[in-house]
Amino acid sequence: MANLIQRFKVDMVFRLIPQKLGLLFFALFAISSLNAQNSLTTIHKATKIYACDTAWNTAEVLVVKDDRILFLGTLDSAKKLYPEAKIKRHKGYIYPGFIDAHCHFLAHCRGTKELNIWGVQDLKKIQKAVKKFSRKNKNREWIVGRGWDQNTFEDQKFPTWKDLESYSSKPVVLSRIDGHAIWVNKIALEKLNLNYDTLIHGGEILKLPNGQPSGIFVDLAADWIQSFIPKLDEKTLVKAIKCEAKKCYRYGLTTLDEAGLEYEELTFYDRLQKSGALKMRIYAMLMANPDNFVHLMKRDIPRSWHLHAPAVKIFLDGALGSRGALLKNSYCDRHGHHGLQLMKRSEFSGTLNLLYQLHYQACVHAIGDSANAIVAQEFARYLEPGFDARWRIEHAQIMDPKDRKLLEGRSIIPSVQPTHATSDAPWAFQRLCSDSTQKRGLKFYEPRTGAYAYQDLLKQSGCIALGTDFPFESMNPFATFYAAVFRKDINGHLTEPFLSAQALSRKEALWGMTYWAAYANREESYKGSLEKGKLADFIIINKDLVSAEESAIKKAKV
Repeated sequence: MANLIQRFKVDMVFRLIPQKLGLLFFALFAISSLNAQNSLTTIHKATKIYACDTAWNTAEVLVVKDDRILFLGTLDSAKKLYPEAKIKRHKGYIYPGFIDAHCHFLAHCRGTKELNIWGVQDLKKIQKAVKKFSRKNKNREWIVGRGWDQNTFEDQKFPTWKDLESYSSKPVVLSRIDGHAIWVNKIALEKLNLNYDTLIHGGEILKLPNGQPSGIFVDLAADWIQSFIPKLDEKTLVKAIKCEAKKCYRYGLTTLDEAGLEYEELTFYDRLQKSGALKMRIYAMLMANPDNFVHLMKRDIPRSWHLHAPAVKIFLDGALGSRGALLKNSYCDRHGHHGLQLMKRSEFSGTLNLLYQLHYQACVHAIGDSANAIVAQEFARYLEPGFDARWRIEHAQIMDPKDRKLLEGRSIIPSVQPTHATSDAPWAFQRLCSDSTQKRGLKFYEPRTGAYAYQDLLKQSGCIALGTDFPFESMNPFATFYAAVFRKDINGHLTEPFLSAQALSRKEALWGMTYWAAYANREESYKGSLEKGKLADFIIINKDLVSAEESAIKKAKV
């Protein structure tokens, strides 16, 4: 019937135009149709193709038309089904595009225009960097930077404003590597002229022996200070975004999970994608605050194939490195201190209730075992077994095994960053102490049993999503894969695996970066694996991640 209708349309055209012109029209129509089929349908052949679907299928070729997958199978079958398709032969292995299940791309892009002291482990070198950057950027009102980590300093103590004295004549504000603390100089303290005796729930202002602010602000106190710092202009930010997106593509990242955005930042992404300035797919978590909840209630959240924002990010505690993670036991290296709870439990429960009613995902930052206990218990209150909520625990870094049991049978997904384990390995157990007052039967509670326990989390929940948390770690997904499988860092700083019993298999690590990550995003129906009908987001890698030697993984490239 379709052919008869098409022939009728062509006959009508010939009756309306001269015969010679009609023949020319028909010839051009036929040629353009043939060229369209050739240009849009492509057979991609590789050494091996890993679909990363639930059946763990492999194939010889992948057939793509426009932005969709048509077929996965053998070359001979593809030729028969698509005889006019163009064949592209690739040296390497095809995988689904990697999904970074937890990162901060906008923050990373802003950071590229700031003082970068990430990886600088010596206080004197940081001081020199501040001085040099200040001289080169005379037009800047503030010197803003990121990346310091007191755990790498010789004395492992927090610095103070005194350590920045005389290195800049401008206000200096430097974010810690995890983003959960900032360090400012005296000029910044004087310029802000704030009341540093203000009590901030969920934050801490460290003081000197004389009661003055030391220049270190932790968690919500850091957010309070940051709110007064001038923001990067949009033109400069867009330029950085275009540049850094290319780096993401070179690493094989095709979807980024933005772990905490304001509504204005979400609409900014939408404008960039619609204008063609950014092609990266974004899964976004809106920050949990009243302004953003207004937009959730109004249902005016932008949505496209490139932008998906079905989730809300909630911070429950801080980070272990800055002693803000909420622990059941006090810190080994700070007696009596249990970390910081950034949201009252009643407020947390009320927020979860709202998200439950709106059918939004809750994505909760929880690092310490006390924070993870609150999350697991509150999640279990709302999520009956069988209800497909896909609420996420971001980091799930230290979780008491008895609390971890609450994940079983419920739609709760741990979203973890394997490089955190290898980065924290040199000092993590200096923070975590056993407490003889907490008994479980005849045994004392040992928090280390639930630390960075990715294999145990996987067994309990059935899937696990893997991310990098860049810029606080490297954006390199191969570093994620390497840390997850071998429990060592890709740069070779760890000579022995850290908690090797918690390693993931190669298949599990790949699923965590592809299908399970898409599932955690509520996106598995159209991405995350190479299957018919799904988006053709795929990458070609020079190494077989499933069978290559450990040393070869370090040399993997897209």
